[in-house]
Amino acid sequence: MTGPVAVTVESLYRTRRIGQPSTTLEAMGLVALEAQACGLPVLYQPLPGLSEALAASGMVTDFNHSAALARDLDRPRKTHGLLTALRQAGYANAARHPLSATARSLTDLGRQLT
Repeated sequence: MTGPVAVTVESLYRTRRIGQPSTTLEAMGLVALEAQACGLPVLYQPLPGLSEALAASGMVTDFNHSAALARDLDRPRKTHGLLTALRQAGYANAARHPLSATARSLTDLGRQLT
């Protein structure tokens, strides 16, 4: 392969089966919402920002208990229809939180702070 390779966020998400935010510091859950907008079901730790942004559109787990995490990661594969239901719920949830509106709000907030 020669030259730059165009990789989009959507193409990265589409290679995965389930998303799992890797931080406990994100206030709103933009990474999780972005994953849902690309059709990726999300498994998340119940933290204030993520719980409010995702609610029932994602799967709650406890990242501190490996047995529970392993069980929850495997559940969409073993439970008939769950993966499809999570994808549909994620699409609907992501549509409620348009990233363009979030970008405008963050830009406005940045202007107020400077």
